[in-house]
Amino acid sequence: MFLKYIKELLYKGGLRLKLISFVFISIFLAISVQNYFIIPFIKQNLEKKAFEVSITTIERISDFSSFALLERTYENRLSLNDAIERLKESNIDGLLGIAIYQRQKDKNQSYFQYISGFGEKIKNLPLEASLIKYLENCETEKVTFDSYTITYGKKKIETYRFIRPILYKYKGKKILLGFTLLYYDKTAISKIIDQVLNYIYTIAFIILLFSTLYVYFIGSRVTKPILELTKASSQIARGDLNVHLDIHTNDEIQNLANHFNTMVAWLREKNKLQKFVSNSTVNMIKNSSHKAILLGGEYKEMTFMFCDIRQFTSLNEKKNPKEVIEILNFYFSVQADIIKKYGGDIDKFIGDEIMASFIGEDATLRALHSAIEIQQTLAKENAIRKQKNHTFCNVGIGISQGKVIVGNVGYNEHMDHTAIGLAVNLTSRLCSYAKEGEIIIDKKTFVKSGYQCNYTLTEPLSLKGISEPVTAYSICTQEA
Repeated sequence: MFLKYIKELLYKGGLRLKLISFVFISIFLAISVQNYFIIPFIKQNLEKKAFEVSITTIERISDFSSFALLERTYENRLSLNDAIERLKESNIDGLLGIAIYQRQKDKNQSYFQYISGFGEKIKNLPLEASLIKYLENCETEKVTFDSYTITYGKKKIETYRFIRPILYKYKGKKILLGFTLLYYDKTAISKIIDQVLNYIYTIAFIILLFSTLYVYFIGSRVTKPILELTKASSQIARGDLNVHLDIHTNDEIQNLANHFNTMVAWLREKNKLQKFVSNSTVNMIKNSSHKAILLGGEYKEMTFMFCDIRQFTSLNEKKNPKEVIEILNFYFSVQADIIKKYGGDIDKFIGDEIMASFIGEDATLRALHSAIEIQQTLAKENAIRKQKNHTFCNVGIGISQGKVIVGNVGYNEHMDHTAIGLAVNLTSRLCSYAKEGEIIIDKKTFVKSGYQCNYTLTEPLSLKGISEPVTAYSICTQEA
């Protein structure tokens, strides 16, 4: 659940948050590795150095003490106190104090008396029996140490206690004159470690802060153009090709933006070119996108509809080219929209004629509905144009169904995806026969459609290129 929340947060935060998270995790891992490996190493070396200082110090003081304990003169005691005072003034970190004890004899018993040193916390510390036993039996002046807890009121101080026996050799025997104790505060080492850690954390925080700011601004420089790319991609996904990226980052993102603009320009060209080809051609290209487009075809059952503008040739002679194109485009637009509405495909525009095709079980029925709506819509539009004293035109429509060959015709450099066969020729001839505002459909196609409407049976039509007369119906287009 937590990981899912983190993923969601990173996704919403975008690239900048990911970069900042990466920097934070990297610094955190660096500090963790440092604490795991380097800090113990530092602690070990600090302890080693502290031991060296403590041992050297206790050895030096013990040497001064040996004369004071052996001869017990005023000058020797003064020299010892002077050495202790200089040691005290040296302010060695962690050194809590030092204590020098002299062995005394009272009748048949011996005890140890404090004679000099410094450190209020250690002056009156009791000497435990185990320490006395160790000192009574020691044969060398080797410095040893143990852990010792000083209780000072309610406060407890953990220390290293260094012990140095002071021996005198007389007639081959070693006599214990006394000993020196040095107390070193363990927290002095931890304080140094804490200081090191504080430095590390402070530096890490500063680095993290500046890194975050740097990544934020650099991230903005990176993410801003990426967001622009994302926004532009969304516009293209919605079909809006009016997109141009103006990105100048002098890096791979600018290169990507330039390629993106090139792609958009190509899509615009493709979109424009698509207007000059039929949907069937576009679908053929999509279906064969992973293989070469070759000449050839296949049989298909299709319904065709030809719509021809009547008397347009004579109109063409009376109008200037701009007016002719405007009139032609108006009537083509009205017809094409209706054909598309009923699932038809504009195969091509042949002069002032539209060739449309329909595929499917109800193809003929949709073609008939389309043809009737075209004639009814044009009747209304013409009435409006007539009132405005604009040029108006009528169309004749032919419909037929049959098996045709559909494929690519032409040559390798230029092809046309089209349909050829008797049904195409028959539809074209029926369209030529249809009068203004009339729909002509052959009997076989009409019966197969199952469409119920008023119609007029034409005389058997002798059509060019058709061997036998064709029985056809003229469909009524008046609204009920």
